[in-house]
Amino acid sequence: MRYLSIAAPLLCAALLAPVSLRAQDGVLNPEEGGLSALTAALETRPEWLGVTCWQVYEVQKGGMHAAAIAAMRACADAGNEPSMILMSHAYENGLGVAKNPALAAHWVKRAAERGYATAQLHYARALLQGAGVPRDEGQARFWLMQAAAGGDRDARAWLADWPQS
Repeated sequence: MRYLSIAAPLLCAALLAPVSLRAQDGVLNPEEGGLSALTAALETRPEWLGVTCWQVYEVQKGGMHAAAIAAMRACADAGNEPSMILMSHAYENGLGVAKNPALAAHWVKRAAERGYATAQLHYARALLQGAGVPRDEGQARFWLMQAAAGGDRDARAWLADWPQS
């Protein structure tokens, strides 16, 4: 156990270290991190989409909402559904952007359309409440059914309590 506590930080440092130590374009200390590097990684290392977007999530959840918004948008635009949910949350609550219920609904709908059960549940809620979209119980039920079929327990419970017509 003692060796693991020593080895784990070293392994993390090795994984996060720059690939090359050579000067880049004559700059001896190039930027090695930060949100701009995470955004750039989406273009240069698309296979790291999930890891990169998770790092952006941590920055956003750490309270750096305005700083994280561009990287979150890049993650969402690259197809990362949890980032679409975060964009929706940001617009719903004014975190790093102005409150905008229509854009909040737009982002959660994008994730729902991609089959993300959590987003389907949240989009159903928006439809039931008329939050950023016109109120539509029929569509809300449709999205709840999609979420339930995707394994969302909250959607299943909600449907179980849905009044039968």
